[in-house]
Amino acid sequence: MRKIIFIAVLFFLIGSETKAQQRFKAGLKVGLSTSQVAGDTYSGFHQAGFDGGGFVNGKLSEKWTAQFEIIYIQKGSKHRPDPDKGDLSSYFLRLDYVEVPVLFQYHQQKFTFEAGPGFGYLVKVKEVNDYGEITGDRPFFKTEASFNLGISYTIYKNLAMNWRYCNSFLAIRKHASGASRWYNPGQINNVLAFTLTYQFGTNESE
Repeated sequence: MRKIIFIAVLFFLIGSETKAQQRFKAGLKVGLSTSQVAGDTYSGFHQAGFDGGGFVNGKLSEKWTAQFEIIYIQKGSKHRPDPDKGDLSSYFLRLDYVEVPVLFQYHQQKFTFEAGPGFGYLVKVKEVNDYGEITGDRPFFKTEASFNLGISYTIYKNLAMNWRYCNSFLAIRKHASGASRWYNPGQINNVLAFTLTYQFGTNESE
């Protein structure tokens, strides 16, 4: 994981130093993630968390760019009691990841459409139910592989608003029953993220 972070930081610095060439551009992003865990019996994007980091993108053609990011993102699940329906149970799960999305982007006027894989490393877990904090029960896998799909809208010059959907395509841990199928290997993360992005330099045509 240290090698991944080193390469990501190096990539980011290289992008920042090549502004004169106007081929690579660097930027920052910060915002909010809302998430759920498919397979935990609780539905709804009720768990909110932080989503932010840096990125470098490179121009592939007049309309296409490739973007490399390194972000810190919080995922998980939350369930609140609903006494009116006879539900007194509560649940809280927060998973903190260092994640490296690799995106291919298509630009159309003020809109940018993006898609690509993401690779995450789990750095922190907090899981709590009615009886207190849960430890040692069905550990989460340290690595995550996901697919990202998003759209950005340029608000003003280099400032944009980004919406992104992220879905794990490998399990983040096994089901409580231990059952596993090729199409349903275990619990997975579903995330909706909303961020503001700022890209350094100029957006003038090259």
